[in-house]
Amino acid sequence: MIPVIFTMLLYNICMIIKLTDLINLSDDKRYKVDISSYPFENNLFIRRLEDVKGEICFYYDASDKLKIEYSLNGKMICPDAITLQDVDVEFDLNEIEDVVNKENEDGFYFYDSMSLEKLVAYIVSPHAPIKVVKNKKIEYSRGDGWSFVSEEDYEKSKKDEIDPRLQKLLEYKIEEDD
Repeated sequence: MIPVIFTMLLYNICMIIKLTDLINLSDDKRYKVDISSYPFENNLFIRRLEDVKGEICFYYDASDKLKIEYSLNGKMICPDAITLQDVDVEFDLNEIEDVVNKENEDGFYFYDSMSLEKLVAYIVSPHAPIKVVKNKKIEYSRGDGWSFVSEEDYEKSKKDEIDPRLQKLLEYKIEEDD
């Protein structure tokens, strides 16, 4: 009993999807996705994926093009743009794309073989937000003669300020001829 369970766990952890297996596909090939945590290395926008669930399906359509259809949801853990603290970003992806063999073609580029976790990371990574800020009010740093301010506060302070190049025009008085 224990070797069977261990084999099943090992199979789920190290599932490799090969392009050669997909090319000769007669029916659709479905992969259930259930990833508790997957860390990203050297990625500025995502630190890790958590609680990813869903399904990935490969099939041929009527025009004999290999398609990938995926329905994935979970959380991306992204760094806060100001404090670099972890921020949970929910995602829900439902898309259908053509599978292509070359990177410069339009469609979903699939390597020769990928593990299921790397495939999910490859699918999710383009959907990562470039900038994430926590919803709570942030206390910005201050120093001697300087401070960080939010963009909204900066816009408010500059709203009533007159451009110094145009200051002389305020002193100009129009004389009326009688």
